[in-house]
Amino acid sequence: MQSNTLKTEFIQGTIVWAFYPLTDKIDKLKRRPVLIVNNSESNSLDNDYIILPITKAIRAEPFSLLIEPTDVEGDLPVSSELRCNKPFTVRSSLITEPIGLLSQNRLADVIQLMFEALEIADD
Repeated sequence: MQSNTLKTEFIQGTIVWAFYPLTDKIDKLKRRPVLIVNNSESNSLDNDYIILPITKAIRAEPFSLLIEPTDVEGDLPVSSELRCNKPFTVRSSLITEPIGLLSQNRLADVIQLMFEALEIADD
């Protein structure tokens, strides 16, 4: 497993390849694209990043956001979906390489959708 041994710091909005645990098998890791969502101040506190998983399976669920290759400066090969209700913390050593940078407009949409997923419900 290749890891981020150079301790490269990634900025908010960077899409990277990372080893990410499977939901039903937390001890199993899968290399997949993820979006770094925490800001530089948060990034500077330790070696962890808050990430969102990216999938090419388009579900059009309420807290998922479609991103197109044109939304990314870099190499996102196909239309993909960000799962904004599935944040996870990953160690920098599990990040292998950058893919690209999400546009500021789409990043703002991501953060807004994350907030909506975390709002206190009026149940």
